[in-house]
Amino acid sequence: MDESPPRYEFRSFAQQFGRIEHELRERGSAPTIRESAEYYLVGRSSDANVKLRGGLLDIKERIAVERELEQWQPTLKLPLPAAADELRKRVLPVLGVEAEPALPEEVDERGLCDALRALPRDVVVVELFKRRFGFEVDEVQAEVADVLVNGAAIRSVCIEGIDPDQVLHLAESVGLLAYGNINYVAALKRITGLAATPSFRA
Repeated sequence: MDESPPRYEFRSFAQQFGRIEHELRERGSAPTIRESAEYYLVGRSSDANVKLRGGLLDIKERIAVERELEQWQPTLKLPLPAAADELRKRVLPVLGVEAEPALPEEVDERGLCDALRALPRDVVVVELFKRRFGFEVDEVQAEVADVLVNGAAIRSVCIEGIDPDQVLHLAESVGLLAYGNINYVAALKRITGLAATPSFRA
Protein backbone atom coordinates (compact mmCIF):
# COMPACT_ATOMS: atom_id res chain seq x y z
CA MET A 1 0.00 0.00 0.00
CA ASP A 2 1.14 3.53 -0.74
CA GLU A 3 2.17 5.34 2.46
CA SER A 4 1.33 8.84 1.21
CA PRO A 5 -1.12 10.61 3.56
CA PRO A 6 -4.71 11.00 2.36
CA ARG A 7 -5.43 14.38 0.83
CA TYR A 8 -8.53 16.53 0.65
CA GLU A 9 -9.43 17.69 -2.83
CA PHE A 10 -11.73 20.16 -4.54
CA ARG A 11 -11.62 19.78 -8.33
CA SER A 12 -13.74 21.21 -11.12
CA PHE A 13 -13.90 20.97 -14.91
CA ALA A 14 -14.88 23.71 -17.38
CA GLN A 15 -13.86 25.16 -20.72
CA GLN A 16 -12.40 28.24 -18.98
CA PHE A 17 -11.97 29.39 -15.40
CA GLY A 18 -11.08 33.03 -16.12
CA ARG A 19 -10.43 34.99 -12.93
CA ILE A 20 -9.79 31.85 -10.88
CA GLU A 21 -6.81 30.84 -13.00
CA HIS A 22 -5.46 34.38 -12.97
CA GLU A 23 -5.69 34.64 -9.19
CA LEU A 24 -4.01 31.29 -8.57
CA ARG A 25 -1.13 32.27 -10.86
CA GLU A 26 -0.82 35.68 -9.18
CA ARG A 27 -0.86 34.31 -5.64
CA GLY A 28 1.07 31.10 -6.25
CA SER A 29 4.69 30.11 -6.55
CA ALA A 30 6.41 29.73 -9.91
CA PRO A 31 4.55 26.89 -11.64
CA THR A 32 5.83 23.35 -11.95
CA ILE A 33 4.82 22.12 -15.41
CA ARG A 34 4.24 18.41 -16.04
CA GLU A 35 2.93 16.59 -19.10
CA SER A 36 1.69 13.03 -19.19
CA ALA A 37 -0.18 10.57 -21.37
CA GLU A 38 -2.47 8.34 -19.31
CA TYR A 39 -5.24 5.79 -19.51
CA TYR A 40 -8.07 5.91 -16.98
CA LEU A 41 -9.93 2.68 -16.29
CA VAL A 42 -13.44 3.78 -15.36
CA GLY A 43 -15.87 1.25 -13.87
CA ARG A 44 -19.60 1.89 -14.10
CA SER A 45 -20.15 0.72 -10.51
CA SER A 46 -16.86 1.99 -9.10
CA ASP A 47 -15.76 5.38 -7.77
CA ALA A 48 -12.08 4.40 -7.58
CA ASN A 49 -9.51 6.45 -9.50
CA VAL A 50 -7.58 3.85 -11.53
CA LYS A 51 -5.05 5.03 -14.07
CA LEU A 52 -2.10 3.80 -16.11
CA ARG A 53 0.83 6.17 -16.48
CA GLY A 54 4.42 5.50 -17.41
CA GLY A 55 4.19 1.74 -16.92
CA LEU A 56 2.60 2.10 -13.48
CA LEU A 57 -0.95 1.20 -12.45
CA ASP A 58 -2.07 3.70 -9.82
CA ILE A 59 -5.19 3.44 -7.66
CA LYS A 60 -6.66 6.06 -5.33
CA GLU A 61 -9.89 5.51 -3.43
CA ARG A 62 -12.23 8.06 -1.88
CA ILE A 63 -12.38 7.42 1.84
CA ALA A 64 -14.42 10.39 3.09
CA VAL A 65 -16.55 13.35 2.08
CA GLU A 66 -16.20 16.25 4.50
CA ARG A 67 -18.16 19.43 3.94
CA GLU A 68 -17.58 20.16 0.24
CA LEU A 69 -14.31 18.23 0.01
CA GLU A 70 -13.41 14.67 -0.94
CA GLN A 71 -10.59 12.83 0.82
CA TRP A 72 -8.57 10.44 -1.35
CA GLN A 73 -6.12 7.76 -0.25
CA PRO A 74 -3.53 6.13 -2.55
CA THR A 75 -4.00 2.35 -2.17
CA LEU A 76 -1.88 0.74 -4.89
CA LYS A 77 1.05 1.48 -7.19
CA LEU A 78 1.73 -1.59 -9.31
CA PRO A 79 4.47 -1.71 -11.96
CA LEU A 80 3.49 -3.32 -15.25
CA PRO A 81 3.82 -5.91 -16.63
CA ALA A 82 2.26 -7.79 -13.71
CA ALA A 83 0.94 -11.29 -13.17
CA ALA A 84 -2.63 -11.84 -14.32
CA ASP A 85 -3.56 -13.37 -10.95
CA GLU A 86 -2.39 -10.22 -9.17
CA LEU A 87 -4.56 -8.04 -11.40
CA ARG A 88 -7.55 -10.33 -10.85
CA LYS A 89 -7.16 -10.11 -7.09
CA ARG A 90 -6.10 -6.48 -6.58
CA VAL A 91 -7.41 -4.44 -9.52
CA LEU A 92 -10.47 -5.98 -11.20
CA PRO A 93 -12.56 -6.05 -7.98
CA VAL A 94 -11.82 -2.35 -7.42
CA LEU A 95 -13.23 -1.63 -10.90
CA GLY A 96 -16.32 -3.74 -10.23
CA VAL A 97 -15.45 -6.17 -13.03
CA GLU A 98 -17.59 -9.32 -12.83
CA ALA A 99 -16.91 -10.88 -16.24
CA GLU A 100 -13.59 -12.70 -16.55
CA PRO A 101 -11.33 -10.86 -19.02
CA ALA A 102 -8.94 -12.85 -21.18
CA LEU A 103 -5.53 -12.01 -19.73
CA PRO A 104 -2.12 -13.46 -20.60
CA GLU A 105 0.05 -14.69 -17.72
CA GLU A 106 2.03 -11.43 -17.74
CA VAL A 107 -0.04 -8.33 -18.47
CA ASP A 108 1.38 -5.06 -19.73
CA GLU A 109 -0.44 -1.73 -20.16
CA ARG A 110 -1.66 -2.46 -23.68
CA GLY A 111 -2.76 -6.00 -22.79
CA LEU A 112 -4.83 -4.79 -19.85
CA CYS A 113 -6.52 -2.07 -21.90
CA ASP A 114 -7.31 -4.47 -24.74
CA ALA A 115 -8.77 -7.05 -22.34
CA LEU A 116 -11.01 -4.48 -20.64
CA ARG A 117 -12.18 -3.02 -23.96
CA ALA A 118 -13.36 -6.51 -24.95
CA LEU A 119 -15.70 -6.70 -21.95
CA PRO A 120 -19.30 -5.44 -21.84
CA ARG A 121 -19.52 -1.68 -21.27
CA ASP A 122 -19.08 -1.90 -17.50
CA VAL A 123 -15.53 -0.56 -17.80
CA VAL A 124 -14.40 2.15 -20.19
CA VAL A 125 -10.77 2.80 -21.12
CA VAL A 126 -10.31 6.56 -21.53
CA GLU A 127 -7.20 8.11 -23.09
CA LEU A 128 -6.01 11.35 -21.52
CA PHE A 129 -3.22 13.80 -22.16
CA LYS A 130 -2.54 16.32 -19.38
CA ARG A 131 -0.48 19.48 -19.20
CA ARG A 132 -0.50 20.48 -15.55
CA PHE A 133 0.63 23.74 -13.97
CA GLY A 134 1.20 23.27 -10.25
CA PHE A 135 1.38 26.08 -7.69
CA GLU A 136 1.79 26.39 -3.96
CA VAL A 137 -0.66 28.96 -2.60
CA ASP A 138 -0.82 29.68 1.14
CA GLU A 139 0.77 26.28 1.91
CA VAL A 140 -1.85 24.50 -0.23
CA GLN A 141 -1.28 22.80 -3.57
CA ALA A 142 -3.21 24.16 -6.55
CA GLU A 143 -3.25 22.95 -10.14
CA VAL A 144 -4.49 24.27 -13.45
CA ALA A 145 -4.57 21.61 -16.15
CA ASP A 146 -5.19 21.44 -19.88
CA VAL A 147 -6.70 18.00 -20.51
CA LEU A 148 -7.49 16.08 -23.68
CA VAL A 149 -10.10 13.37 -23.07
CA ASN A 150 -10.09 11.00 -26.06
CA GLY A 151 -8.88 14.04 -28.01
CA ALA A 152 -11.50 16.51 -26.71
CA ALA A 153 -10.18 19.54 -24.82
CA ILE A 154 -11.30 20.58 -21.35
CA ARG A 155 -9.68 22.38 -18.41
CA SER A 156 -9.47 21.45 -14.77
CA VAL A 157 -8.61 23.34 -11.60
CA CYS A 158 -7.79 21.49 -8.39
CA ILE A 159 -6.94 22.57 -4.85
CA GLU A 160 -5.70 19.87 -2.50
CA GLY A 161 -3.89 19.28 0.75
CA ILE A 162 -3.94 17.36 4.02
CA ASP A 163 -5.63 20.19 5.98
CA PRO A 164 -9.32 20.47 4.97
CA ASP A 165 -9.71 23.97 6.43
CA GLN A 166 -6.85 25.33 4.32
CA VAL A 167 -8.13 23.64 1.17
CA LEU A 168 -11.68 24.86 1.66
CA HIS A 169 -10.54 28.39 2.49
CA LEU A 170 -8.49 28.71 -0.70
CA ALA A 171 -11.22 27.17 -2.88
CA GLU A 172 -13.73 29.62 -1.45
CA SER A 173 -11.45 32.66 -1.66
CA VAL A 174 -10.78 32.22 -5.39
CA GLY A 175 -14.42 31.39 -6.23
CA LEU A 176 -13.94 27.73 -7.16
CA LEU A 177 -16.79 26.49 -4.96
CA ALA A 178 -19.30 27.88 -7.45
CA TYR A 179 -18.19 25.28 -10.02
CA GLY A 180 -18.89 22.25 -7.83
CA ASN A 181 -16.53 19.49 -6.76
CA ILE A 182 -16.21 16.98 -9.61
CA ASN A 183 -13.45 14.39 -9.44
CA TYR A 184 -11.83 12.79 -12.48
CA VAL A 185 -13.87 9.59 -12.26
CA ALA A 186 -17.20 11.44 -12.07
CA ALA A 187 -16.21 13.74 -14.94
CA LEU A 188 -15.11 10.87 -17.18
CA LYS A 189 -18.30 8.93 -16.46
CA ARG A 190 -20.32 11.91 -17.67
CA ILE A 191 -18.14 12.46 -20.74
CA THR A 192 -18.24 8.79 -21.81
CA GLY A 193 -21.91 8.27 -21.00
CA LEU A 194 -21.41 5.86 -18.09
CA ALA A 195 -23.33 8.31 -15.91
CA ALA A 196 -26.02 10.87 -16.70
CA THR A 197 -25.11 14.53 -16.73
CA PRO A 198 -27.15 16.55 -14.23
CA SER A 199 -30.00 18.44 -15.87
CA PHE A 200 -29.70 22.19 -16.33
CA ARG A 201 -32.16 24.25 -14.36
CA ALA A 202 -34.05 27.03 -16.08
